[in-house]
Amino acid sequence: MKILLTLNKTYRDQIDGGYWYVYLPLKQMGHKVYFYDTVNPVEKDFSKVIDNFKPDLIYCCFTGNRHITPYEPWEEIKKETESGRTKTFNWYCDDSWRFDEFSSVTCKYFNVCSTPDPTYIKRYREIGYNNIIAGIWHSNISLYNNIPFKDKDIDISFVGGITPSRETFFESCQLPVQTTSGVSQGEMLKFYSQSKIGLNLSTNDNDPLKRTQIKQRIFEIPAAQTLLFTQYHEGIEEYFKIDKEIVIFKTVEECREKAKFLLKNDNLVERLALAGYNRFLLEHESRIRLKHLLNKINNF
Repeated sequence: MKILLTLNKTYRDQIDGGYWYVYLPLKQMGHKVYFYDTVNPVEKDFSKVIDNFKPDLIYCCFTGNRHITPYEPWEEIKKETESGRTKTFNWYCDDSWRFDEFSSVTCKYFNVCSTPDPTYIKRYREIGYNNIIAGIWHSNISLYNNIPFKDKDIDISFVGGITPSRETFFESCQLPVQTTSGVSQGEMLKFYSQSKIGLNLSTNDNDPLKRTQIKQRIFEIPAAQTLLFTQYHEGIEEYFKIDKEIVIFKTVEECREKAKFLLKNDNLVERLALAGYNRFLLEHESRIRLKHLLNKINNF
């Protein structure tokens, strides 16, 4: 398939998710892919790219934020969708807090869209948009250089910006969490691989209501053969078995008590980490997820 990938190669000059998790796996799967980087495209005229490349699918992940992605070709996408010449698709990332003001307004620019939260499929249909599918986060296993559990030298880690709410959380937990932020994609994955336990906080600080959401961390951490220890979000049990493949918490107190127990039981942590890793390989690796996604897109 000829796929015109239209999204940001990097995010704030650090994380290369669009390149590592979408472009490379699609190429590995045998697709012919042109990457139109919405941060800094080689050829800025999107219509010219379409005419020259003649894609079967235009695969987008638009943010609607000109400060982050200044070259999102909204009008060109709308025109291509209306022409019926090429199938257009958008992967939405933040429906748990951006559905009303962004996703619900822009979804009709595309033939098909996906939501990272399956509970929002009903909300799309309620506004008359039926070409909606679940688009679950994933991670590319070929990027990892995993470390045997016995050689991991970080007990519990967190990767991400330390916002005021996260700082308060860590202070309240009083746990030896080793944190890092502002690192490259490779450094982030190495940090996960060095960790026995990887912590995920599901609350989105960009959301004024501070709701939780499915984060990409819940797939990146198990891919490193590291135990995912995550704040609960509704539906996470669809992706991993709680207390068999991952461990969850709902309050600061529960986080503190469970973490203390885990830190004293390396054998249990190693067993759960391996189970989570095996589940990741079976269902959540990038090529597996992308294959399912493309099949669903083609059915519309």
